[in-house]
Amino acid sequence: MADAAVPVPIIPAFADTARTIAANYVAWGRVDDELRWAPFLCRIPLPGITRPSKSDDESTHGQKLYSVFAKNHDAYPNGPQTEQVVVKQSWTAELVTTPDAGFKPSAEMFAADAGDHFYAYARGDGGVYRAAQPAGLYIMFKLPPSTPDTDQGWVYATITAAGEVTAAGRVTKCMDCHEVATHERLFGVPLSPGNP
Repeated sequence: MADAAVPVPIIPAFADTARTIAANYVAWGRVDDELRWAPFLCRIPLPGITRPSKSDDESTHGQKLYSVFAKNHDAYPNGPQTEQVVVKQSWTAELVTTPDAGFKPSAEMFAADAGDHFYAYARGDGGVYRAAQPAGLYIMFKLPPSTPDTDQGWVYATITAAGEVTAAGRVTKCMDCHEVATHERLFGVPLSPGNP
């Protein structure tokens, strides 16, 4: 998950926090899962969807599919980000080559085995892709801005699909990209179609 040529910090206290987050984030729900907003919808809610990464860098999020979870849904992504935790769950992308390949998230609304109301397919360059093998977690959590070894309070952490913490602290590759994010280091994914 990280470039071996660049030293990657693993601050023990941050690594412990990242492990705790990894054990609990699924309960928060995806940021684009309409089931959270169902009471005001006049239709069956759409499932959360997989999204293709816009990065080409394989050592970061690049060439992967992902889904985002946030601890404080009401503050995602616009803030305030106090005590916010965001987890990007990622998978390898597998091109769907069956003749009926298509991007049909509404079909998942009626699937008996939809599980957590999630559609594991995404449109990308070259066709429709399926979330194949888990590719690890990318975690950001916010501490007070004066906390040492953080990016203005933000801690970046990566955990492999096998559960190994590979970074926790001021991760240069993460910081280089997230310093230009429009929501206090967060880019934000579109919420469900029925929500702003």
